[in-house]
Amino acid sequence: RRPAGGSRREGAASMAPAAGMSSGDLPMATLACIMLLLIGLGCVNFLMLKAMYTAYGDQYAFFVNQGVNFLYIVYGGAILYPRMCFTSALTPQMRALSKKRFVIMGFLDALGTFFTAMGAAYTPGSMQPLLNQTLIPWIIFMSRVYLKKVYSSGELSGAAMIMLGACASALPQIILAGGDTSGLRWYAVCLYAVSNVPMAMSACYKEGNFQENELDVWYLTQWVSIFQFLISFLFVPLLCLPGFGTVEGTPLDELPGQFWGGFLCFLETNPDCRGKPTFWLLICYCGINVMYNTLGLYLVKVASALMNALSYAILLPCTTLLFFTPLAGMAREHFTAYNWFTVAGLVLVLAGFVQYQRHGRAVELYLEDVPPEMQRKISGELAKLHPPQQSFQERIVGSGMEHGFGLDVAEVRKVLGTEWQLVRPLLDPSTSAHSHRYRHAHEDASEHWHEVEHEHAYDPSLDHAHGHGQEHPHA
Repeated sequence: RRPAGGSRREGAASMAPAAGMSSGDLPMATLACIMLLLIGLGCVNFLMLKAMYTAYGDQYAFFVNQGVNFLYIVYGGAILYPRMCFTSALTPQMRALSKKRFVIMGFLDALGTFFTAMGAAYTPGSMQPLLNQTLIPWIIFMSRVYLKKVYSSGELSGAAMIMLGACASALPQIILAGGDTSGLRWYAVCLYAVSNVPMAMSACYKEGNFQENELDVWYLTQWVSIFQFLISFLFVPLLCLPGFGTVEGTPLDELPGQFWGGFLCFLETNPDCRGKPTFWLLICYCGINVMYNTLGLYLVKVASALMNALSYAILLPCTTLLFFTPLAGMAREHFTAYNWFTVAGLVLVLAGFVQYQRHGRAVELYLEDVPPEMQRKISGELAKLHPPQQSFQERIVGSGMEHGFGLDVAEVRKVLGTEWQLVRPLLDPSTSAHSHRYRHAHEDASEHWHEVEHEHAYDPSLDHAHGHGQEHPHA
């Protein structure tokens, strides 16, 4: 699920992330338990997604898609409406916000989940987590075009490795196995992979259009879910096309009966669904999905960027390889020679993620951190910088804050016109001591790196009182 709310601190004088809990507020053992619970819920979430669509079959995939959308409205409403009645979490400004943006997000999200539903039944479960990660390069592409962000060669090479790994896991199985086996159909894999495109567009639209408003995550999720459910019915005619729902497509006059058959399958009275836990798969999947996304968002708030990255790095191989074990239940796959391509793709995707994280870490930035000559140059642009909004995104843990805490470094590059990095000591994240590293040029000289270690408060003019490449403390 994509929708999320976020907040923005106003003013150019302070560009750091909004205050909140940090890893220093909770014992490490508690954080480790939260991380392990998130990994466990993530594995169950993706196993149930595959098992659910497999149990219903491709002909009832659209009913499942709408069932998930509807139940998300029910579950989200059960959380949102008590908050509206008994807390002050929702302000009048939030409620007065135009719903036009929610409609656009609902359309993009509806398109993404529709393609997911059309491809999930015959896309192998072990392949799905790897295809999910192509969301990262698509977000980079959309952000570059739509938001004009600037990405480093390290981030771009990481995204390329992720895309290459996903292709390495899918293409050999499609080509060598003929692309049409009992558990894999080439067009289903393509539809599932394409679902990342509207999801990336939704993420970029959210970032570009919700910068000035503080939104409650459940309020935004609820409205987008409602529009997503309603707009998805506009895609019904696409079910007549071959590959959408069934191999041959479904005649238009048979679509109402097919949807009713999906409801009977949900009740387990349809002959095709007797003996399958279709009722509990749909109900429980949505519940697990809500808990997984909520816990993922909570971990982003209370844990370090390193722990969030570690959660992702553990979850991806666990989810991918779990489909080959008896724990996968009815979604279990038998390991064949073709699945070695899945393993190779997994290694490439993980390496790409590490590369992407290494070169795209978020930065914390205060106006006084900027050298004086740079302050004068970009003072009018600093107000455009804002911490990323909170995000529900099951495909990537903490998506929207996938680079860690603080400002998106690609956005900092866009505004400052330079590379900028900030690294806090990993063993003592609560300390005010930290290192800045930024690259710029003096007049006509070539670009070079400056690195400085300091504690606030300090005289920003001292940032340039050192030789290139030197590191020293000052106060």
